[in-house]
Amino acid sequence: MSTYQLVTEAAELVEFCKHARQFSSIVLDTEFVRVRTYYARLGLIQVRAGEQTVLIDPVGAIDLSSLWELLHAEDLEVVIHAGGEDFEILAQAMGQPLRNVFDTQIAAAFAGLGDALGYAALVEQLTGVVLDKSQSRTDWLQRPLAPEQLDYAAADVDYLQQVYPALLSRLSENPLKLDLTVAESAFQVEKRTQQWPADLLYLQFGNAWQCTPKQLAVLREVLQWRLERAREADIPLSFVAKDHTVLELARQHPVKADGLYSITDLSPVTRRYAGKELVMAIQRGLEVPLAEQPERLSKLTDMQGYKPAFNALKKAVDAYAKELDVTPSLIGSRRQLNDVIHWFWQIPAAYRSRLPVPDLLVSWRGAKLKATIESLLNRD
Repeated sequence: MSTYQLVTEAAELVEFCKHARQFSSIVLDTEFVRVRTYYARLGLIQVRAGEQTVLIDPVGAIDLSSLWELLHAEDLEVVIHAGGEDFEILAQAMGQPLRNVFDTQIAAAFAGLGDALGYAALVEQLTGVVLDKSQSRTDWLQRPLAPEQLDYAAADVDYLQQVYPALLSRLSENPLKLDLTVAESAFQVEKRTQQWPADLLYLQFGNAWQCTPKQLAVLREVLQWRLERAREADIPLSFVAKDHTVLELARQHPVKADGLYSITDLSPVTRRYAGKELVMAIQRGLEVPLAEQPERLSKLTDMQGYKPAFNALKKAVDAYAKELDVTPSLIGSRRQLNDVIHWFWQIPAAYRSRLPVPDLLVSWRGAKLKATIESLLNRD
């Protein structure tokens, strides 16, 4: 059983943060709930500094500013495992992204222990300890938290404290891999805090290629409306309208509230309480002049030259993976390869400055692959 302090008062948190500043690194984890809301709700924040573990309760009225200051310290490394959603949630809470992150899932991949390795599997590989994950689906917003929940949460950072030096030791044998771990950790922090502009969401919508330019204009408006509605009501996008329903709205584009009854799986709540606004969004799309409608998109895999382009990209990725002695999926997955093809072939050049740049063109990947990718995919 782990030893920890449950922190519910600002004064306790300030004291811990002062203690933590004497170390060059701390270990961090969060527990959150994101089931029926658009914005995730923090249920617990676990931090370990040296031999002290604290479980910080953010549900009450505690002032967390001392913790946010600690997590943004320039000379402190923040160790976390598979931080993806944590990066997003903490940036929202802090008002700025984390800095100096060391993600142990990324480190494990560069160390050859496995891609996307789960926390329990990593701990077992490096320490031999089999963790109890029975509380992983628990309700972290309930109060009081049960002793089993608190023990589980504390164990997450306690064992990560042991895993961290073991990974550093393995990576120190290849300083380049250590540098790339740090670079990829920083990139993932940045990536998780980026957002697509609402008016360009249609460009990344999976089945947008099924729409005519007129329907794309409607899709553009409906996607913006759905996002605004979800944020305003703090409900998941799918509670407003699922993706296949959005596509049907764009293709059928009913212009009267009664027409919404013909749309498959449109939520009765949405139809009743937001039907008028939805129809207005559709109408805005229909009113877009022909010359201003979006260009038609193609199904990527059906585009002329797709297969040889994909294979050439994969060959470049495989060669870089061999050079680094890592798995190719760590360099570029199928999705990442398709993202960069989509970028060059279907994203209008005028919009690119407003959009997150594909993974293969930036950070350490871009430094190696960007010139090759541009020579393969540029059609200008």
